[in-house]
Amino acid sequence: MNKGGFWMGTPIAAADLTWLLMDRRNNLMHVHGLLTLESTPDWEFVRSAVFDRAVSKYRVMSQVAVKHGRRRWTWEDDVDFSLDRHVFRVELPDGRHETLQRYISGQFSVRFDRSHPLWDMQLIVNPDNDRAVFLTRFHHGLGDGIRLVQLLLGICEGADDAATPTAVGLNKDGGAHGPLDAVLHVAEHTVKDGLDVLAHSGEVARDVSKGMLSALDPLALPRHMETAFELVRHPVKLLDVLTSYSSDDNEVTNSWREIGRLLLSEKADAEAWSGHPQEAKSVAWSAGIDLAAVKTIAAAYEGTVNDVLMASVSLALTDYLRERGVHDVHDLAWMMPVSLQPIDGSLPDTLGNHFAVVLFSMPLGVSDPAELIAEVHHRTTRLKHSAEPIVAFGVQKVIAEAPKKVARGITDFFSSKTIGQLSNVPGPRTQLRFAGIPVSSVCAFVPTSGDQPLGICVFSYNGSVAVGVSGDSRMVPDPDHISEGVGRHVDALFAAATAHVSHTTSSTSHQGA
Repeated sequence: MNKGGFWMGTPIAAADLTWLLMDRRNNLMHVHGLLTLESTPDWEFVRSAVFDRAVSKYRVMSQVAVKHGRRRWTWEDDVDFSLDRHVFRVELPDGRHETLQRYISGQFSVRFDRSHPLWDMQLIVNPDNDRAVFLTRFHHGLGDGIRLVQLLLGICEGADDAATPTAVGLNKDGGAHGPLDAVLHVAEHTVKDGLDVLAHSGEVARDVSKGMLSALDPLALPRHMETAFELVRHPVKLLDVLTSYSSDDNEVTNSWREIGRLLLSEKADAEAWSGHPQEAKSVAWSAGIDLAAVKTIAAAYEGTVNDVLMASVSLALTDYLRERGVHDVHDLAWMMPVSLQPIDGSLPDTLGNHFAVVLFSMPLGVSDPAELIAEVHHRTTRLKHSAEPIVAFGVQKVIAEAPKKVARGITDFFSSKTIGQLSNVPGPRTQLRFAGIPVSSVCAFVPTSGDQPLGICVFSYNGSVAVGVSGDSRMVPDPDHISEGVGRHVDALFAAATAHVSHTTSSTSHQGA
């Protein structure tokens, strides 16, 4: 509304407007959360908790996005706000898990009414027993996944600063670095280490030519030439070769490498997931993966919890593709969110998006646990020690400020390079209660953009890990095969880690004797 030349309401930040404008019928920009409750809470208690701990605290929860002219958008109060429109109780016809799964899958293609705030929450009850789940749906324009999860957990009892989720970001030394700080940090580094890439580029060329010319077997010459031509045809592979001469924490060379991958990488090529997604989605989730077992695996193979979880996802996806006759995919590119600001227990009343999405190339088809975890660690370390998040954040700002057709073109360019969204969220370490009822598990689901068919979110809570999988119902009709596969491979990795530690200990004992 315009009064006396002044716009009423709060201007919508570019980082939020990006996601408000990126809705498509086949891929809505919605973030979903799911609490599994040990019993059914009192309905009025639920309504009061949502209003007191969410609606009354965060003004964007009672506001609508209003467009003024071509590019000006503001958050304005919904004069017709009603809690009944956003918080409701659903009773399913039966207590089968398949019925719940089918209902929640259907909610992934339900659009919000843009004339009212872009969220809703549903208490889904089971007529066959006293158990219930609490489903939340937020438009991504309200905030990023971390902040929306914080909001959800803040509705619960027992959530405090120590229990809020964290996120992987640019902060590597404990300081609070913003985007500008990160840019300056890279700029202040000497380029001496970065010049190692140029110095070794000649070595790469010499090694390739030497290998071809010195081959004793003439029949091997075509193979060596194919290797050389492969580097030319796929510049991303050449980047990988060149930067392999630098250390994993070399910020300059890593920036070159990761930004190069972002711009030069080819379209995602898993043929089982090619085509245009449809509106209908399929959703699955699994809980109960023992976080202590994940930590044991990480210690055995000198990796991190994230390395082990990503390795388990890799193994589950390798199985899933092989079930469909796809055996030649060695890397699977994902968009991965990276927080640009420190996470704490406080949230602004406008929530907002404070993250960038970066490209993560996941290795597939690696069966050896030590090799797989080491490779995942290598790739994630290089990504963390690069300026790609800053570049990605800049791209997001360009998208937000560009005309809609241009913005969608840029979005399609980057989303086409990836199979979907992948996120790992370390959540609360202690058990929460919702409306007085213990929360047995927490799960989240990430949105996809463009023609991406798959989203995976790994969420840890109270000593266990849950895996939420959402995908196109045609290309990913059985997402439970993926979610359950992650847990199965964690069990296998734990057995391998135990044997590895036992063997290492035994060998050390024999050497000592």
